[in-house]
Amino acid sequence: MSDQHNAACMGHAGRHVRTPYLDSLAARGFRFTQAFCNNPICAPSRISFITGQYPHTHRHLGNTGFEYPERNSSTLSALARRHGYQTALVGKAHMIRAWDEEGFEHLRYCDLADADRADPLTNHYFNYLHKNGLADRYDFGTLPAGHPGKATQWFVSQIPHEHSVEVWTGNESLAFLQQRDRRRPFFLQMTFQRPHAPLSPSTERAGMYAPEDVDIPTSARDLFERHFAGKPAFQRQHTAKHRGYPFVSQDEAELRRHLSHYYALVSIIDEQIGRVLDHLRETGELENTVICYVADHGDFAGEHGLMQKNFGIYESIHRIPFLLAYPDCPAGTESRQLVESVDLYPTLAGLMDLPLPPGIEGQDLRPVASGASPGKDAVVCEWARSGPIPMIHAIRTPTFRLVYYGRDQEGELYDRNADPDELDNRYTDPTLAETRFDLTQRILDHVMRYEKKTDATSDRREDRRIRNGFTRMLLKGGKRWPDIEELYVP
Repeated sequence: MSDQHNAACMGHAGRHVRTPYLDSLAARGFRFTQAFCNNPICAPSRISFITGQYPHTHRHLGNTGFEYPERNSSTLSALARRHGYQTALVGKAHMIRAWDEEGFEHLRYCDLADADRADPLTNHYFNYLHKNGLADRYDFGTLPAGHPGKATQWFVSQIPHEHSVEVWTGNESLAFLQQRDRRRPFFLQMTFQRPHAPLSPSTERAGMYAPEDVDIPTSARDLFERHFAGKPAFQRQHTAKHRGYPFVSQDEAELRRHLSHYYALVSIIDEQIGRVLDHLRETGELENTVICYVADHGDFAGEHGLMQKNFGIYESIHRIPFLLAYPDCPAGTESRQLVESVDLYPTLAGLMDLPLPPGIEGQDLRPVASGASPGKDAVVCEWARSGPIPMIHAIRTPTFRLVYYGRDQEGELYDRNADPDELDNRYTDPTLAETRFDLTQRILDHVMRYEKKTDATSDRREDRRIRNGFTRMLLKGGKRWPDIEELYVP
């Protein structure tokens, strides 16, 4: 898994991004070209993957639930562990620590979202940087005033490539595979923290792509020519400002610079996946291993002229890469059937000969891959957030996308057959009134059972509680390690 990988940004998927190992995985396995996440932000989406449940069922809508106290014995990793698999998670979890500890017997975290709130050195990657004298160069949290990437989230990291979070994730994944108990099958979740911003490859890798050679998506004219005409007012107001989150480029040259770093991070992730695939091949395990590559959600990655996310629920945010290879699978094939995050759990459980617990809402995708069963007639994305628009939902059918912001808000409706770039908002078009009504009703029917356990309100409450914690200062407080090291007491 990676974080915020636009599904088009792979060599085999359309963009000119060098991803030879992901391309080889697509060639030897199965590619779902119309796969979608069920939530557009990290933690709720990842919880849908690990539980096989929609957000309105698992009820964790917040993004700061690491210390949530309840355990869960029905996650995919816990199920695998109970049935004899040696389980490991390496990289970014961004879920719930109690669930991780129950499901994974081997844990190596890289993101400070996965750390004791009072002690950043409980995070394995930050501890690694500290031991190597690099903690003062940590640059993944809220950047301090004066940092060159403060306004844009685009810069060159001062962490050498050999110590980058991607290489560390590759090293730790290989260490697990080399040291594992070979009497048992293994379940490894290797999850990368990027290409999520900041877009900060190391000095050695920042020049992998020349900005002038980077292609701009055709939908970028939504910003540069159309200025988001016909879109909701909050979108027009945001894109008129430049900068901000999501990032709004001043011109195409600046957008190309950002994409050059985004592509570099994708290629670096591909290299580390390649190291693992090469190890499996060298040890004779590749053909006996189920391999899946997904992302928790997408990124604009230049579409609509933007970078990052948290701005409606466009195709670029909702759609995710989904590659699957397993013994005797239909190799080198692809499906345009609609599938979702929740489908990963029952698919992998079936391939691992694990019995499904009750409450799983996804479907096993093997019949879809073989052509014996159709995909879904619609997929839904659910998002609870703070601010004047507390809930946003989207529904995507083979023909339409509707984004519903609430009764008193403007919405979005796109005819994807006529408008695959999602430029012409037809939410108020009287000729599509019946379609809009039907899709809105289907969204409401889907999510009426909300009973939130975590959400944006609980995130703010937790942030206030831990605001003086050292981990919080590094992650979101704009502090650097030298600012707090002399105060640190483990």
